[in-house]
Amino acid sequence: MKFIPIGLQCSVPNAIASVNLREYSYPFDWLWSPSKTTYEILNILLNSSTDVTESGREPPNKGGVDEAVIYMTTGYSYYKYVGNERYASTDIITSEQINKHTGLGNTHFIIDDEYKSKLKRRLERLLQDIKSDNHLVLIYADSAGKDAEYMIDGVIYSEDPREYLKKIYDLVRHHNPCIELLYFCWDQRIGTDDSITYIPFSSIKNWYIRDWNGVSVLIQQYLEENTDKYFI
Repeated sequence: MKFIPIGLQCSVPNAIASVNLREYSYPFDWLWSPSKTTYEILNILLNSSTDVTESGREPPNKGGVDEAVIYMTTGYSYYKYVGNERYASTDIITSEQINKHTGLGNTHFIIDDEYKSKLKRRLERLLQDIKSDNHLVLIYADSAGKDAEYMIDGVIYSEDPREYLKKIYDLVRHHNPCIELLYFCWDQRIGTDDSITYIPFSSIKNWYIRDWNGVSVLIQQYLEENTDKYFI
């Protein structure tokens, strides 16, 4: 069983690691990746031409790992963190490298040749797992709340992800039917789609909406409460 973070934020890999289910790193670890962007990257990785232009970009000449690396490491600008998951553009070089067009935010690593090599290995690993017979658990989490929405220059990028989560599920399931998708969401985003397991924030006691780590605790507790299912 493989536990795979797919966005939106870095609390997901942190939570998986906290319950000793993080076997190795994946390409969306420690990134801001809205569901639409995650879908487009997976679409390229799996060499599918469907909807790759939804972000306004031209479709790649070919799919696969190398094209996915290019997509994830080009077109970014520098930003500064201004608090509560807000970022503002700046003319100086910073550690916050964000593609405003896609919302893909690299705020924990410097995009250089070493990072690109690591990213390529992570994408290769993900591709191998998707095309294997492993049971895959894809995990996506909303930003902490209305007071901590992911914003770039005043534009919200933590919009309702359900449409693209369903597309991600269908895309990956085409290659591996043994998957489930967990979505840790705000109460108002609970849906009825059977392909997605919705876990609302209100299910956790002592939840502090301003504390990003609260999302990590939420995921951790859910996995621990489902010991019989995941700890085998």
